[in-house]
Amino acid sequence: MPVTLEGSCHCGTVRFTVESSTPVPYQLCVCSICRKVGGTGGSINLGAHSETLIITKGKEHIGVYKAVMDRDTPKEHIATSERNFCTKCSSMLWLYDETCDSIESWHQKHNKYVE
Repeated sequence: MPVTLEGSCHCGTVRFTVESSTPVPYQLCVCSICRKVGGTGGSINLGAHSETLIITKGKEHIGVYKAVMDRDTPKEHIATSERNFCTKCSSMLWLYDETCDSIESWHQKHNKYVE
């Protein structure tokens, strides 16, 4: 049974709710992208049901970054995933990719390391 989670950026400008069947952090990602956006420790992730996401405050302050994959190689391309962040404090909020049904499948699709 999903649990409703409440989240926000660091400065509180963006606030949201979302339902999750895995409401505790369960994955440490240390791929090159997560290390750059989350620091040397990477990102700790949990899963959520994207269709339940409700932005309760600050929608106009959400920015989207699409990572460059395989940079400086013949395979370079823009990722299909969207990394949403607060434009005021730069806090990473969530990653969404309509082509993947889980964070694990995103990492498998892009051949990124997951612990």
